Amino acid sequence: MSRPRGFTLVELIMALVVLGLVATALARMFISQQRLTVAQVEQASMQANVRTGTLILANELRELATGVSGGTDIKIFNATTLRYRAMRSLALACRVSLGSVRIRTTPIFGARPIEANRDSMLLFVEHDPSTSTDDQWVALPITGISASTCPDGSPALRLATVGPPPAADVDTLAPVRTFEIMEVAPVLAGGHNWLGAHSLSDPAALPLTPVAGPITVAGLAFDYLDANGNVTGTRANIRSLRITLRGQTDYDVRPGGALGVPLQPLQDSLVTTVTLRNAPVP
Repeated sequence: MSRPRGFTLVELIMALVVLGLVATALARMFISQQRLTVAQVEQASMQANVRTGTLILANELRELATGVSGGTDIKIFNATTLRYRAMRSLALACRVSLGSVRIRTTPIFGARPIEANRDSMLLFVEHDPSTSTDDQWVALPITGISASTCPDGSPALRLATVGPPPAADVDTLAPVRTFEIMEVAPVLAGGHNWLGAHSLSDPAALPLTPVAGPITVAGLAFDYLDANGNVTGTRANIRSLRITLRGQTDYDVRPGGALGVPLQPLQDSLVTTVTLRNAPVP
Protein backbone atom coordinates (compact mmCIF):
# COMPACT_ATOMS: atom_id res chain seq x y z
CA MET A 1 0.00 0.00 0.00
CA SER A 2 1.51 3.32 -1.10
CA ARG A 3 1.72 6.34 1.21
CA PRO A 4 -0.23 9.51 0.07
CA ARG A 5 2.06 12.08 -1.46
CA GLY A 6 2.25 15.49 0.36
CA PHE A 7 3.60 18.93 -0.66
CA THR A 8 7.24 19.41 -1.19
CA LEU A 9 9.17 22.26 0.42
CA VAL A 10 9.52 23.98 -2.96
CA GLU A 11 5.78 23.87 -3.51
CA LEU A 12 5.13 25.32 -0.07
CA ILE A 13 7.62 28.13 -0.68
CA MET A 14 6.05 28.89 -4.07
CA ALA A 15 2.58 28.96 -2.50
CA LEU A 16 3.76 31.33 0.21
CA VAL A 17 5.40 33.59 -2.36
CA VAL A 18 2.22 33.73 -4.49
CA LEU A 19 0.12 34.34 -1.39
CA GLY A 20 2.47 37.11 -0.30
CA LEU A 21 2.29 38.78 -3.70
CA VAL A 22 -1.50 38.61 -3.74
CA ALA A 23 -1.71 39.93 -0.17
CA THR A 24 0.69 42.79 -0.98
CA ALA A 25 -1.32 43.74 -4.07
CA LEU A 26 -4.56 43.67 -2.10
CA ALA A 27 -3.04 45.74 0.72
CA ARG A 28 -1.73 48.32 -1.74
CA MET A 29 -5.14 48.45 -3.41
CA PHE A 30 -6.94 48.90 -0.07
CA ILE A 31 -4.48 51.59 1.09
CA SER A 32 -4.77 53.41 -2.23
CA GLN A 33 -8.57 53.22 -2.07
CA GLN A 34 -8.55 54.51 1.50
CA ARG A 35 -6.29 57.43 0.57
CA LEU A 36 -8.45 58.19 -2.46
CA THR A 37 -11.55 58.23 -0.23
CA VAL A 38 -9.84 60.55 2.27
CA ALA A 39 -8.75 62.86 -0.56
CA GLN A 40 -12.28 62.95 -2.01
CA VAL A 41 -13.84 63.67 1.39
CA GLU A 42 -11.35 66.47 2.05
CA GLN A 43 -11.89 67.92 -1.42
CA ALA A 44 -15.68 67.85 -1.04
CA SER A 45 -15.42 69.54 2.36
CA MET A 46 -13.07 72.18 0.98
CA GLN A 47 -15.33 72.93 -1.98
CA ALA A 48 -18.34 73.20 0.34
CA ASN A 49 -16.42 75.68 2.52
CA VAL A 50 -15.51 77.77 -0.53
CA ARG A 51 -19.14 77.84 -1.66
CA THR A 52 -20.27 78.78 1.86
CA GLY A 53 -17.76 81.62 2.08
CA THR A 54 -18.75 82.94 -1.34
CA LEU A 55 -22.45 82.84 -0.44
CA ILE A 56 -21.80 84.69 2.83
CA LEU A 57 -19.93 87.46 1.01
CA ALA A 58 -22.44 87.69 -1.84
CA ASN A 59 -25.43 87.89 0.51
CA GLU A 60 -23.75 90.62 2.55
CA LEU A 61 -22.36 92.70 -0.30
CA ARG A 62 -25.36 92.65 -2.65
CA GLU A 63 -27.02 95.09 -0.21
CA LEU A 64 -24.32 97.72 -0.78
CA ALA A 65 -25.24 100.90 -2.63
CA THR A 66 -23.15 103.59 -4.22
CA GLY A 67 -23.51 106.75 -6.23
CA VAL A 68 -26.69 107.89 -4.46
CA SER A 69 -27.33 110.84 -2.20
CA GLY A 70 -26.06 109.93 1.24
CA GLY A 71 -22.74 108.59 0.01
CA THR A 72 -21.58 105.07 -0.54
CA ASP A 73 -21.79 102.01 1.69
CA ILE A 74 -18.16 101.15 0.92
CA LYS A 75 -15.87 102.72 3.52
CA ILE A 76 -12.43 101.14 3.06
CA PHE A 77 -11.46 98.90 0.17
CA ASN A 78 -8.31 97.23 -1.11
CA ALA A 79 -7.28 93.92 -2.65
CA THR A 80 -7.87 91.84 0.50
CA THR A 81 -9.94 93.98 2.89
CA LEU A 82 -13.40 95.50 2.62
CA ARG A 83 -15.10 97.70 5.22
CA TYR A 84 -18.74 98.57 4.55
CA ARG A 85 -22.17 99.44 5.90
CA ALA A 86 -23.91 96.10 6.35
CA MET A 87 -27.69 96.38 6.17
CA ARG A 88 -29.48 94.60 8.98
CA SER A 89 -33.18 95.54 8.78
CA LEU A 90 -35.79 97.50 6.85
CA ALA A 91 -38.79 99.27 8.36
CA LEU A 92 -41.17 102.17 7.71
CA ALA A 93 -41.16 105.41 9.67
CA CYS A 94 -44.45 106.70 11.05
CA ARG A 95 -43.22 109.78 12.92
CA VAL A 96 -40.03 111.84 12.97
CA SER A 97 -39.38 114.37 15.68
CA LEU A 98 -36.41 116.03 17.35
CA GLY A 99 -34.25 113.30 18.82
CA SER A 100 -36.25 110.28 17.65
CA VAL A 101 -37.63 108.33 14.72
CA ARG A 102 -40.60 106.02 15.26
CA ILE A 103 -40.91 102.98 13.05
CA ARG A 104 -43.83 100.60 12.67
CA THR A 105 -43.25 97.20 14.25
CA THR A 106 -45.14 95.56 11.40
CA PRO A 107 -43.50 94.94 9.10
CA ILE A 108 -39.82 94.93 10.09
CA PHE A 109 -37.67 92.82 7.80
CA GLY A 110 -34.29 91.76 9.11
CA ALA A 111 -31.95 88.99 10.17
CA ARG A 112 -31.90 90.10 13.82
CA PRO A 113 -33.48 92.69 16.16
CA ILE A 114 -32.27 96.29 16.03
CA GLU A 115 -29.61 97.02 18.67
CA ALA A 116 -28.97 100.47 20.15
CA ASN A 117 -25.37 101.74 20.12
CA ARG A 118 -24.47 99.05 17.62
CA ASP A 119 -26.79 99.82 14.73
CA SER A 120 -27.31 103.11 12.94
CA MET A 121 -30.07 104.01 10.51
CA LEU A 122 -30.48 105.46 7.06
CA LEU A 123 -33.65 107.58 6.91
CA PHE A 124 -35.05 108.42 3.50
CA VAL A 125 -35.78 112.14 3.11
CA GLU A 126 -37.95 113.12 0.15
CA HIS A 127 -37.58 116.95 0.33
CA ASP A 128 -39.40 118.03 -2.86
CA PRO A 129 -41.84 115.27 -3.98
CA SER A 130 -41.93 116.66 -7.52
CA THR A 131 -38.29 115.73 -8.23
CA SER A 132 -35.95 112.89 -7.39
CA THR A 133 -32.74 114.90 -7.68
CA ASP A 134 -32.88 116.03 -4.05
CA ASP A 135 -33.80 112.66 -2.51
CA GLN A 136 -31.47 111.75 0.31
CA TRP A 137 -30.58 108.96 2.73
CA VAL A 138 -29.58 110.54 6.03
CA ALA A 139 -27.34 108.46 8.33
CA LEU A 140 -28.28 108.75 12.02
CA PRO A 141 -27.01 106.91 15.12
CA ILE A 142 -29.41 104.81 17.21
CA THR A 143 -28.75 105.67 20.85
CA GLY A 144 -31.78 103.94 22.40
CA ILE A 145 -34.82 101.80 21.62
CA SER A 146 -38.17 101.81 23.43
CA ALA A 147 -41.75 100.74 22.80
CA SER A 148 -44.04 103.45 21.46
CA THR A 149 -47.01 104.05 19.16
CA CYS A 150 -47.56 105.67 15.78
CA PRO A 151 -49.97 108.62 15.39
CA ASP A 152 -52.64 106.16 14.26
CA GLY A 153 -52.21 104.12 17.46
CA SER A 154 -50.42 101.16 15.89
CA PRO A 155 -47.40 99.69 17.73
CA ALA A 156 -44.04 101.29 17.05
CA LEU A 157 -40.44 101.34 18.16
CA ARG A 158 -38.95 104.68 19.13
CA LEU A 159 -35.38 104.92 17.90
CA ALA A 160 -33.60 107.63 19.89
CA THR A 161 -31.10 109.51 17.76
CA VAL A 162 -29.34 112.83 17.27
CA GLY A 163 -30.55 115.62 15.00
CA PRO A 164 -32.99 114.04 12.52
CA PRO A 165 -34.26 116.23 9.65
CA PRO A 166 -37.47 118.26 10.13
CA ALA A 167 -40.61 116.13 10.18
CA ALA A 168 -41.96 118.14 7.24
CA ASP A 169 -39.21 116.66 5.02
CA VAL A 170 -40.04 113.05 5.89
CA ASP A 171 -43.11 111.33 4.47
CA THR A 172 -45.19 108.93 6.48
CA LEU A 173 -44.03 105.42 5.58
CA ALA A 174 -40.55 106.71 4.69
CA PRO A 175 -38.13 103.77 4.48
CA VAL A 176 -35.68 103.26 7.33
CA ARG A 177 -32.70 100.92 6.88
CA THR A 178 -30.55 99.95 9.85
CA PHE A 179 -26.89 99.01 9.45
CA GLU A 180 -23.64 98.30 11.23
CA ILE A 181 -20.06 98.72 10.03
CA MET A 182 -18.50 95.36 9.11
CA GLU A 183 -15.08 94.35 7.90
CA VAL A 184 -14.04 91.21 6.02
CA ALA A 185 -10.42 90.19 5.51
CA PRO A 186 -8.18 87.12 5.76
CA VAL A 187 -7.30 86.00 9.29
CA LEU A 188 -4.72 83.48 10.53
CA ALA A 189 -6.00 80.97 13.12
CA GLY A 190 -4.89 77.48 14.06
CA GLY A 191 -2.11 77.48 11.50
CA HIS A 192 -4.50 78.14 8.60
CA ASN A 193 -5.75 81.22 6.79
CA TRP A 194 -9.51 81.83 6.91
CA LEU A 195 -12.12 84.22 5.60
CA GLY A 196 -12.62 86.47 8.63
CA ALA A 197 -15.27 89.01 9.57
CA HIS A 198 -16.14 91.24 12.50
CA SER A 199 -18.33 94.15 13.45
CA LEU A 200 -16.69 97.53 14.05
CA SER A 201 -19.92 98.92 15.49
CA ASP A 202 -20.42 96.43 18.30
CA PRO A 203 -18.54 97.50 21.46
CA ALA A 204 -18.32 93.86 22.53
CA ALA A 205 -17.29 92.51 19.13
CA LEU A 206 -14.32 90.17 18.85
CA PRO A 207 -11.40 90.74 16.47
CA LEU A 208 -11.54 89.19 13.03
CA THR A 209 -13.20 85.81 13.49
CA PRO A 210 -12.97 82.89 11.01
CA VAL A 211 -16.27 82.31 9.23
CA ALA A 212 -15.24 80.04 6.32
CA GLY A 213 -12.19 78.18 5.14
CA PRO A 214 -9.43 77.36 5.37
CA ILE A 215 -8.18 79.36 2.41
CA THR A 216 -4.78 79.70 0.78
CA VAL A 217 -2.25 82.37 1.74
CA ALA A 218 -3.65 84.61 -1.02
CA GLY A 219 -7.10 83.08 -0.72
CA LEU A 220 -9.25 86.23 -0.66
CA ALA A 221 -9.17 88.87 -3.39
CA PHE A 222 -11.46 91.76 -4.26
CA ASP A 223 -11.58 93.52 -7.63
CA TYR A 224 -13.58 96.74 -7.88
CA LEU A 225 -15.12 97.27 -11.31
CA ASP A 226 -16.58 100.36 -12.98
CA ALA A 227 -19.62 100.48 -15.26
CA ASN A 228 -17.57 99.08 -18.16
CA GLY A 229 -16.24 96.15 -16.15
CA ASN A 230 -12.76 97.59 -15.78
CA VAL A 231 -10.85 97.60 -12.49
CA THR A 232 -11.05 100.98 -10.74
CA GLY A 233 -9.49 102.46 -7.62
CA THR A 234 -11.97 105.34 -7.41
CA ARG A 235 -14.73 104.73 -4.86
CA ALA A 236 -17.33 106.81 -6.71
CA ASN A 237 -16.80 104.75 -9.88
CA ILE A 238 -17.32 101.32 -8.29
CA ARG A 239 -20.36 99.59 -9.79
CA SER A 240 -19.64 95.94 -8.96
CA LEU A 241 -17.33 93.74 -6.91
CA ARG A 242 -15.56 90.63 -8.16
CA ILE A 243 -14.80 88.25 -5.30
CA THR A 244 -12.26 85.44 -5.60
CA LEU A 245 -12.06 82.85 -2.82
CA ARG A 246 -9.36 80.15 -2.98
CA GLY A 247 -9.82 77.31 -0.53
CA GLN A 248 -7.60 74.45 0.53
CA THR A 249 -8.09 71.25 2.51
CA ASP A 250 -7.54 71.10 6.26
CA TYR A 251 -5.04 68.26 5.88
CA ASP A 252 -2.43 67.23 3.35
CA VAL A 253 -3.58 64.34 1.18
CA ARG A 254 -2.32 62.34 -1.80
CA PRO A 255 -4.30 63.42 -4.88
CA GLY A 256 -5.72 60.32 -6.56
CA GLY A 257 -4.59 58.14 -3.66
CA ALA A 258 -1.42 57.04 -5.48
CA LEU A 259 1.38 55.90 -3.19
CA GLY A 260 4.09 57.73 -5.11
CA VAL A 261 2.36 61.12 -4.96
CA PRO A 262 3.64 63.38 -2.16
CA LEU A 263 1.30 64.70 0.52
CA GLN A 264 -0.08 68.14 -0.32
CA PRO A 265 -3.17 70.29 0.34
CA LEU A 266 -5.81 70.26 -2.37
CA GLN A 267 -6.94 73.65 -3.62
CA ASP A 268 -9.93 75.02 -5.51
CA SER A 269 -11.35 78.48 -6.17
CA LEU A 270 -14.64 80.20 -6.89
CA VAL A 271 -15.24 83.62 -8.44
CA THR A 272 -18.47 85.60 -8.15
CA THR A 273 -19.49 89.14 -9.10
CA VAL A 274 -21.91 91.30 -7.10
CA THR A 275 -23.51 94.40 -8.61
CA LEU A 276 -24.10 97.32 -6.25
CA ARG A 277 -27.59 98.68 -5.73
CA ASN A 278 -28.63 102.02 -7.23
CA ALA A 279 -25.43 102.22 -9.23
CA PRO A 280 -26.02 104.98 -11.80
CA VAL A 281 -25.28 104.28 -15.45
CA PRO A 282 -22.83 106.80 -16.95
